[in-house]
Amino acid sequence: MSFSSKKKSITPHIVSILISVVIATAMWYTVSVRDRIEAQFDVSIDYTGIPKNLIVTDGLINKITVRMRGPETLLRSLNTQHLNQQIDLSLIKKGVTIVPLTTERLAGYYRAFELLDVQPPRIVVKADVIVERAVPVQPVITSPLRSGALTVEKVSVEPSSVTLWGPESVISEITSLRLPIVLDPKAAGTTVSQTLPLDSPGLVTVTPKNVRVSYTITSRRTVTERSYHIGISSEKPGRYRIEPSEVKLSVEVPEALARSASYLNGLSVSVLPPMDLKPGEKVEVPLHYRIPDGMSILPPKPASVRIFLRD
Repeated sequence: MSFSSKKKSITPHIVSILISVVIATAMWYTVSVRDRIEAQFDVSIDYTGIPKNLIVTDGLINKITVRMRGPETLLRSLNTQHLNQQIDLSLIKKGVTIVPLTTERLAGYYRAFELLDVQPPRIVVKADVIVERAVPVQPVITSPLRSGALTVEKVSVEPSSVTLWGPESVISEITSLRLPIVLDPKAAGTTVSQTLPLDSPGLVTVTPKNVRVSYTITSRRTVTERSYHIGISSEKPGRYRIEPSEVKLSVEVPEALARSASYLNGLSVSVLPPMDLKPGEKVEVPLHYRIPDGMSILPPKPASVRIFLRD
């Protein structure tokens, strides 16, 4: 084959290669250079590498805001994705550590884009040493009744002490763990056993989470009889008449309150007149009782009375 013939056969091949290069360059320009825009995104934060002997007490944030520049088509695709960023905290120490969130530090995660800005540019992490400590459980007894109305003996808690786990600065200030116990006045004269949850400060874990408590309410209960006027729940109660106008009740109360008029008068009895009651019409309506803490109404307990609207 002559040289001229070879030249003719090679020329089309070179031309096709050049065309391919031009097309590839144009596509690269279209994707990488042309139509480059800036966009801002919220990025969720995951923290890794926290030393096992430390606990972070302050400074962690849930997200950062990044501003990037890149091809419009790629940036628009990010809008449909959940962006997530891992932050390594393996170098933090007890006390305060500043962790930079600069564009240089995070640029490797966004290689396809130009990272312009990160907000905030840093986080200030506060960490403390993790310690364990056993402390006693301290029962704190309260009552819904006035002071002295109920007396308590033989209070026991099982277990009597619990283990706290958390920041040294917090646990070092705790000498005991308070256990609120609210007495039930209706349990007067009995021994009560119940399982109660323990509460602890933030970042502190308590083991076990519940304790068993028992106590005896030594105050006794007694029964007294008393008559109560029946009130009428209306803006114009004088327009109505009820039969009977009062009820006689037997009530069981803590012995210490059996002579307290203010406590006994805390019980109220009332009726609500029907909206469609006609003058002269007499109907039966239910009684509504409002009973103070620690009081029980013994049977027979009247359930209803008759009411009529005056002419």
